[in-house]
Amino acid sequence: FTMTSTSPLTKPMMLMFLAIATLVPSSCYAFSTSGRRGSSSVVSGGGGRFRSEGVIRMVDDGDAGINVPLDDTLLPPPTITTIDGDEDNSQTAPTTVFTATPVTITPTSKFIAASTTTSKRNQTKVNSATLRFNNRLNQLAKNWDDSTAPKVEALLLDALEKYQLHLKEDEQEGEGTSSPSSEYTKKNNNMIIPNTISFTNAITAWARCTRKDSAKHAQALLDQMLHLYSSPKHNIDGKWDHVKPNKISYNSVITAWARSNERGSARKAEELLRNMYDFYNNDSGLDINCKPDARSFNAVINAVARSRDKNCADRAKFLLDEMGRLYNEGDDDLLPDALTFGAIINAYANSLEKGASDKAAQLLMHMESLYSMGFEEAKPTTFVYNACLNAFAKDPLICVKNEIQEAGGGSGNSTQSLNRAEKAEQLLDSMEKRYNEEKDWRIKPDIISYSTVINAHANSGTVNSGVNADGILRRMLHRYLMGDTKCRPNAIVFTAAIKAHSTSIDATLSLDDSEEEEDEASKLMRQEQLKASAKRCEDLLQELCLLYQLPGNDRSLKPTSVTFELVTGALTLAEDWEGVKRITALREEGMTQRD
Repeated sequence: FTMTSTSPLTKPMMLMFLAIATLVPSSCYAFSTSGRRGSSSVVSGGGGRFRSEGVIRMVDDGDAGINVPLDDTLLPPPTITTIDGDEDNSQTAPTTVFTATPVTITPTSKFIAASTTTSKRNQTKVNSATLRFNNRLNQLAKNWDDSTAPKVEALLLDALEKYQLHLKEDEQEGEGTSSPSSEYTKKNNNMIIPNTISFTNAITAWARCTRKDSAKHAQALLDQMLHLYSSPKHNIDGKWDHVKPNKISYNSVITAWARSNERGSARKAEELLRNMYDFYNNDSGLDINCKPDARSFNAVINAVARSRDKNCADRAKFLLDEMGRLYNEGDDDLLPDALTFGAIINAYANSLEKGASDKAAQLLMHMESLYSMGFEEAKPTTFVYNACLNAFAKDPLICVKNEIQEAGGGSGNSTQSLNRAEKAEQLLDSMEKRYNEEKDWRIKPDIISYSTVINAHANSGTVNSGVNADGILRRMLHRYLMGDTKCRPNAIVFTAAIKAHSTSIDATLSLDDSEEEEDEASKLMRQEQLKASAKRCEDLLQELCLLYQLPGNDRSLKPTSVTFELVTGALTLAEDWEGVKRITALREEGMTQRD
């Protein structure tokens, strides 16, 4: 290794490299950087709806009232060629039976026609006092705490009460003013007249509030706006048109529910999206300012995906399909972006359901397909890739034993592993290749990418888990030593690698139990494998401790008690009692931290 004057390595990084070179045997890292990259994933289906420049065609005016079938969406169930190269038509998710009615939007013929119109009922000039008041509320609403939102609401309700009292006094004096017209605002230039912006600022304050009941308060303010605007008793001759809710008002309440940890908040967000469409179609006069947009859907999808409810990922996918269907019908405001896809992929990763990784991979391949056809917003990001990697890491291993007829006669047992860890590694290969070609920081692999794949190998339960994890660890350390700070190692990565070697030990012991008759040479070889894996666990821990002691004392490299317990357990299984003593002594030196 030669360090030149142009090398990005610092002195601590140089010491790290020397530590790695000393403790990591090169034989552990026999991996190929090109073996599986040649095979690619192909999405077919859904063709014919794209213009030559890659934009989904708009519906004709005469088609505006035609309901597109639910499966004829922006994201139709694809026929995919898997990473292994085998065509698989069984990946289409079955229709989910929801415990509550999902948000289904059926636009009418007036849906498209209204896309270029706005309401002219409230074209009044806002007086200076109201402008100053709204600016003050807007500044306060930017705070993220538990005390600002109540103050903002109190200011709003106080101004609203004064304005209502002023209206009553004017009516009693015979003014007969029915709405805040330009003449009225000139006469009452110092009177604060709460409007849509005033209420929306207060709702936004509650959406950013850290209190548990924030979403309920935001919903209550929206309900009050609707009551003032829609109630015939109050809104006589358009007296309260200036408080009509708009898409920002609704979106802020949906966001409040999305951020809420309250049980049933996702259902509230779904219901609010349905109500938003009802208000737009029936009560707003098809005002474009009241029509749901991509932010509305994204907030609801995020709320559903994060809810951890049963079938939450499939429910979020249903909303994505609805979003795509409406886009096909001509609503250009409903183009999904990478965050939309990422939230659903992350939901599949957290669902822990069998086959969830396949559904996550389908969505990722949809994104790749859409981006290749001109949809820049659909380009997968590092967050999306990491979410899909996490889905592979959490999906259980599927092993199938096959009888293989060897050339020249005879047979032998072998295990063909349809291993999700291998799928994750292939995806990481694709991620690295794409970044090297495009140099786009949005898809650059980071510490989470590599640690997730290492964890996938740790969860795979094979005798090669440790060796495969070492290969990924070596690749990550190489990127860091070449100056990529996003790949800086930490205790989590090393612990995952140690867990992978511990898994290898368990897999080797299970093979010993399954082999009733085994010759002495095979037993000795298995015992050596156990000792090598256990010794590798100890070496990784020693390496982690050494890196932690480098100048700078980075606490992210401090081993945890879990790290020590994994190593001690591995050495115990290998019956390396001297190693157990060494780890116990190292732990007593204070290298551990409390969990």
